[in-house]
Amino acid sequence: MQVSDEKLRQILRERERLKNPPQSTDKATGVGVARFIVSCTDVSLVLGLAKEVLITVNDYSTQNWLSLDEWSNVLPSRFVDCCSSELTSEERKERTQIWQELSYEEKLKEASNDNEWTLSSWLSWLEPNEREWFWWNAVLFDEPLNNSHFIIEVTALDSPFMSGALKWLFKACGALDIISEDDL
Repeated sequence: MQVSDEKLRQILRERERLKNPPQSTDKATGVGVARFIVSCTDVSLVLGLAKEVLITVNDYSTQNWLSLDEWSNVLPSRFVDCCSSELTSEERKERTQIWQELSYEEKLKEASNDNEWTLSSWLSWLEPNEREWFWWNAVLFDEPLNNSHFIIEVTALDSPFMSGALKWLFKACGALDIISEDDL
């Protein structure tokens, strides 16, 4: 798998930020930082699982991309089990045809949807050359009793970007809702 130099740089930077949050003086890459408010019943559970999933994807992003069965085995089962059943080849063809007929604006809207995703659909947006966003940081609220909301920050390569895969990541990890700061 050949990955562009820019995407490889982003993947390696993301790998570092997943382990160590950026310093306040670090300058965001891409077109800047996009923020999303995540609501859930347990911040540590949702955030921990989302990071575990992204760390796994990131680790394999600089190797040969895995098959769907291999991904099913290496990703946390709590995440995989929340994904929808895979489409039949007929359903896949139909959806591909519909997708190809959409305008760019319609594709943006469709790809921002956080309805249930299949694992293969989600992974297709995380393939190294398809990535549009990369982990920047998670911002927790200082209030000790507020264990139901946090902010996720990603650095995007384009604005606007197709955020559906990001939203599905958190939904499949147990989030009740995820809202873009731009939608407020």
